[in-house]
Amino acid sequence: MNAQIHDGIPPLFWEEYAEQRWGQYISAIEEKIIRFAHSQLVTPTTALEIGAEGGRWSKLLADLGWRMTCTEIDPVALAVCQQRIPDSRCVLVDLESRDLPCGNNSQDLILAIEVHELVEQSWFVDEVGRVLKDGGIFVGVFQNKHSWRAALNLKSMLQGTMRHYTAGYLPWKRNMMGRGYRFLREEGICWMPFGRRSNSIFVKPATHLEQLLGLRQLTSVSPWIVFAAIKEPARPSDPGASNER
Repeated sequence: MNAQIHDGIPPLFWEEYAEQRWGQYISAIEEKIIRFAHSQLVTPTTALEIGAEGGRWSKLLADLGWRMTCTEIDPVALAVCQQRIPDSRCVLVDLESRDLPCGNNSQDLILAIEVHELVEQSWFVDEVGRVLKDGGIFVGVFQNKHSWRAALNLKSMLQGTMRHYTAGYLPWKRNMMGRGYRFLREEGICWMPFGRRSNSIFVKPATHLEQLLGLRQLTSVSPWIVFAAIKEPARPSDPGASNER
């Protein structure tokens, strides 16, 4: 199931991580959720990927019939993405930009895969809500402050220098639900003590144990959560409600 690029182009930074055993485990779950979102939307239309790097996930969707807009802050990676997906719209964005390069209610699917520093930000959630159509699906990965991995960075947390694991998943999810999102699929991952570059032979049995123990369902305390959330149409208020007294 794990999506891989075999096009003669040397793998980019994150693609090299994805080829290690730990990266393969993470990527397999991310791909499963992306394909799930695709299956829920039935007809491929327009999709946006934020932080596309070389376009690994965007190419997966493009091959399924989606018209892709891909954003990236690295011009070299973006050029690779354009080469891999010639029909895509590839947009170089500034690191400080707070605007997604799409019109209001223009996208049926948005991917934010491992752009952890963005997903938890209020401005980013606002922009996703602006760009995503009613009935569209937002797929992302969240690094959870309320997890053992965050606790390992206690010194950085106390010093205020944490770049990751800076927000709790459950409060964030409640905020999203208050904005009209319904969570279709969630999977808690990265419970086992392997580093991002790990190619240990113990990854497979350890992650199998993670699944057998049901840890992937404990999303409120999972280190990472891969999710798919649908933006439901706003419900019209009852015109008679204000007169009831």
